[in-house]
Amino acid sequence: MCVFRVFVLTGLLTLLGSVAGAVDVPNRNPAVEEQAMRNAREAIAQKNWARAAQLLEAHVKAYPEDADAHNLIGYTQRHLGQFNLSLSAYERALAIDPKHIGAHEYMGMLMLTLGQRDRAVQLLRNLEQICQTPCEPRLKLQRAIESSGSGQNGGARY
Repeated sequence: MCVFRVFVLTGLLTLLGSVAGAVDVPNRNPAVEEQAMRNAREAIAQKNWARAAQLLEAHVKAYPEDADAHNLIGYTQRHLGQFNLSLSAYERALAIDPKHIGAHEYMGMLMLTLGQRDRAVQLLRNLEQICQTPCEPRLKLQRAIESSGSGQNGGARY
């Protein structure tokens, strides 16, 4: 009888372990992935754009579907003046997660830098749909658009 209980209990634990392993919990990343993103964010905080870009590029090779990482690549490349690479990274982030708030905001800032105010305004409209209550990224992009005037920003960086 005791052996039977152990057998049943072992079977249940195995079943639960398989189910738990199969569940994909959003925003839960392996520890190594979390550490890579922390290192990249630390480099960004130190404005070490090249180091951050290097860390993030390595990260997305291992985790190509990480929209946050692609967004941060766009951010670092924008600060490095690599606008085509920045745009590609934002587009990739949005392809993975069309409602990625940060990618809409940062891509809007890039559009302003490139003198494409109309595209920045469209990204602001997207943010208005995504965060229906005023959220900080939406407000930042709105202020940047307002300060850009009619689009003659003279190559200003946002």
